[in-house]
Amino acid sequence: MLRKSLLCAALMLAGCGDSDSKQDEASFRGGVPSKQMVEVNSPAPKGQGLTTEYAGPGQTSEYYILTVAAAATINGGTLGVLNLIEEIVKHPPTSINGDVAVWGPHSQPLSLITWKLTVTHTQGDTYSWVLEAKAKLEPDTAFKAVLSGSHTAAEDANGERLSGYGSGQFLIDWERNNALPGNSGGPEGMATLEVRYSRKAPDAVATVEADFSRSTGAGEQASANYRFAQTPGAGGELDYVVRQNLDVDPTRSKLERLAIKSRWERTGAGRSDIKVSGGDLFGEATVNECWDGRFLSVYFAVSFRPDVGHGTVNACGSFPTAVYSTL
Repeated sequence: MLRKSLLCAALMLAGCGDSDSKQDEASFRGGVPSKQMVEVNSPAPKGQGLTTEYAGPGQTSEYYILTVAAAATINGGTLGVLNLIEEIVKHPPTSINGDVAVWGPHSQPLSLITWKLTVTHTQGDTYSWVLEAKAKLEPDTAFKAVLSGSHTAAEDANGERLSGYGSGQFLIDWERNNALPGNSGGPEGMATLEVRYSRKAPDAVATVEADFSRSTGAGEQASANYRFAQTPGAGGELDYVVRQNLDVDPTRSKLERLAIKSRWERTGAGRSDIKVSGGDLFGEATVNECWDGRFLSVYFAVSFRPDVGHGTVNACGSFPTAVYSTL
């Protein structure tokens, strides 16, 4: 796995930078994102499982749990990788040549893979970076990028860098990673994961966008898209849209669209509005649920099952009206 391989590399990538390059090292370290920049804070404690059963009145909201699970998907796919990049750049770079700093190449004695991290200052407070890998016995011309991105460090009113804040994007190429000797598949067979983020100040709105893609093997490209926004000290919202074959009938193979939009207050009370459409479906179906500050379901409605549900929209507090994702 990419994460396991990277961890091994991160623990050993101590370079030979000299003591006169400390300021340069600090600048390059500030040119890569930290895991805090992309962490999605959902309105919930972590670690709860996802179920599909109907939550009755006074029971824990199923779509609150789904919101937590969607946030955990983003965190799990990105935080571990960025944490490892942070671990690598904690060591002195192997070399600094002008606007380019390099960590590696490095390979552990028993590893089948060699890694190299390159960070390039492009302009102002903007840096590009790429983590490359190859089979140990291959020539250096065989290095291929498995993780790459760019980052712009944020500044305060005095033009000084704000540690831990900025904006940028990165791409994980699971197919290239999986082609390396000894590596196994990425999460659920995903081909790529592209993430865009912005967290420019402690009081600024934090946003994360994540796009997954994978081949279905039937000439179609299944995908999942996430959009997250949260204001410090306030609530947040999360869009989660999946395009895949949701039909269990093997004779119906078209991709359906499952769209979930969740919104919540600072107290944790919130609402999810779900819409399923397209593919082999006739028309569309909607599900709506609201939960209180204890994450208990207070309103539930299903468009195709009017006999199933409870509560009224008056219990939805700040979210009396359904809002569906437009992704």
